[in-house]
Amino acid sequence: MSATTVSERKRAEAARRADAARQVVDQLRAYARSRSGRFVIFGSFVDRRMRHDSDFDVLIDFPTGEIPAAWDFVEEACSSASLDPDIHDASTSKASFVDRVIAKGIIVS
Repeated sequence: MSATTVSERKRAEAARRADAARQVVDQLRAYARSRSGRFVIFGSFVDRRMRHDSDFDVLIDFPTGEIPAAWDFVEEACSSASLDPDIHDASTSKASFVDRVIAKGIIVS
């Protein structure tokens, strides 16, 4: 019987999270296309440095009336993929933060 090391478990979990994040991005893309808004993915997924404990960073950029439903969709998609979401609303975030995220992130629309 072979033992799995902590390092191996951490690497496997990081890979699982990256795969799960790709699936969530696909779901967000379909959602954004069916609505009039966009998501911006940023952080460790975009930088290709997902770790075993990484969350999934998302900026919601939708019309005001659509934000609650978009927020719920992100939470549900992440929950189904066993990812911890870190969600930000473009309409309530500082403009400098939004600009920085848009410049470095992946725009999903």
